[in-house]
Amino acid sequence: MKKFLSRLVLFIVVMFIIGLIKLALSPNSNYSYAFLNAKLEFLEKHPEYNMYFIGSSKINDQIDCKIIDQNIKGVKSYNLGANAGFDLENFQTLDFILNNKNFKPKYIIVELQDKIKVTKTNIKTERSFGAFNYENTAFAVQYHKENKDYKQIGLSLISFVLNVFHFNKYFDERDVEKADNNFVSKNQGFSPLEFSVVPRTEENKLKGIIKDRLERYHADHNKYQPNTALVNKINELAERCKKRNIQLIMLIPGPAEPDAKKLEVYQNALTIPVVSLVDPYVYPEFYQYENRWDTGHLNSKGSKILSEKAAPLLGKILDKK
Repeated sequence: MKKFLSRLVLFIVVMFIIGLIKLALSPNSNYSYAFLNAKLEFLEKHPEYNMYFIGSSKINDQIDCKIIDQNIKGVKSYNLGANAGFDLENFQTLDFILNNKNFKPKYIIVELQDKIKVTKTNIKTERSFGAFNYENTAFAVQYHKENKDYKQIGLSLISFVLNVFHFNKYFDERDVEKADNNFVSKNQGFSPLEFSVVPRTEENKLKGIIKDRLERYHADHNKYQPNTALVNKINELAERCKKRNIQLIMLIPGPAEPDAKKLEVYQNALTIPVVSLVDPYVYPEFYQYENRWDTGHLNSKGSKILSEKAAPLLGKILDKK
């Protein structure tokens, strides 16, 4: 029995070391998301796109690139959004692009978030553990250390170990890679929620949610401080973009999350521009039932408005450059 256990331990140690080497040589190899992979494969073959949008469903389902292109001269944009794509996933996507010379963007717009926690929700996604390579794990540990969230430090390290063993999940969306998907090749990556499996929230319930979100936003008078680790990470990515002659811009799309004011403090903390579209006084359209789909997302009508509002703000930044 002891001999068997010794061999088992030795086998695990050897596999772990092999996994560490593999992850060091190919830090993005364990990250798998079929829908995003299909978008990246398409984009890699189409260098005519010079502006990329990266982010979660707030990008994927809300940024209509055709409208962006109509309102910004000289831009041909593509929506690289991926539902439940949070900070680590987005940083990994950006890293993959910067390490691949087949991608030739002039501008990259990344959704500004503050979602680094390992939760019951994101641990079940197809990207589970795969985003925890060396670089992202070190960032996550520093981020949570500053917040004194030791539970999340432990969960991040556990996720790294599971990633080394390639213990990530795969979603049944792999058929996207085999099909000609309109939202990949024919709609510049934009996927309005009307064409998804997500049902629209019932009217009275949705109106109540909108009212509650607005009340929580206006009642939030906390004096937030930017997380230094997140600031350094974004500034570092901006420098990497600059070396490839790419302009990096951060975007806070509406409608506002309950902690939206926590994100707005980064506008003065980063070395790159931050475009915010969450203020209900400036963008009341995002808080009207007819423009919403569910708790935190706009419908296609609202997405059109958001894209029309975002375009001139982005255009001004591009003009300054």
